[in-house]
Amino acid sequence: MGGDIVHGAAIAASDDPLREPTPLPEEEDLPGWRVAVAAYYQTMEHVAGILMRSLARSLGLAEGYFDGSFHHGLSTLRLIRYPPREAREFHLVGAPHTDSGFLTLLAQDGVGGLQARSRDGQWIDVPPLEGTLAVNFGQVLEQWSAGRIRATEHRVLGSGVERYSIPFFYEARADAIIAPLPTDPPDAFAPFAYGDFLWKRITSFVEFRGMDNERLKTSR
Repeated sequence: MGGDIVHGAAIAASDDPLREPTPLPEEEDLPGWRVAVAAYYQTMEHVAGILMRSLARSLGLAEGYFDGSFHHGLSTLRLIRYPPREAREFHLVGAPHTDSGFLTLLAQDGVGGLQARSRDGQWIDVPPLEGTLAVNFGQVLEQWSAGRIRATEHRVLGSGVERYSIPFFYEARADAIIAPLPTDPPDAFAPFAYGDFLWKRITSFVEFRGMDNERLKTSR
């Protein structure tokens, strides 16, 4: 689910795979669901913005340095179901990985299984505590901060029962330019548009193979 559920249809574009309108159930099928989901998305967007401003201060930047890049960005809210797996067995979607973007705010149900890799290489449990969010840093944030903020490697192990989680992926606008920070050498890395990075990343997933040139076609 994208930002159009909060900010309106004007920020969606049916001819751009990165900004497609969010498919939602009809109100009569799930009364109140749309309002609840929109409120949750808006709250997570607010929390992520606060965290980004805190990170900006920690990097010696003005606290609003990142704000413009995320205004009406590509953030997505997802509802994930992990089917039952044997204890300690990997879920396919939960194999060890780092998220591609900036911040992930994760609400868990009461079923454990999420682990993060510590600096010494050990896997540690991330307990599903009531009323808390797990925060993962992503690959682009690591690059943007010149490695001072490391992407969080994590995985999900089975526990023998069904598991649900709600991740909110805080993403910049497609046209946001990711370039070295003012505090870093200007040649630290080549600037890039976030949309180009995200599209390359998405089309590397097996379920999206064959769509490599689709965004190029629709943008002409």
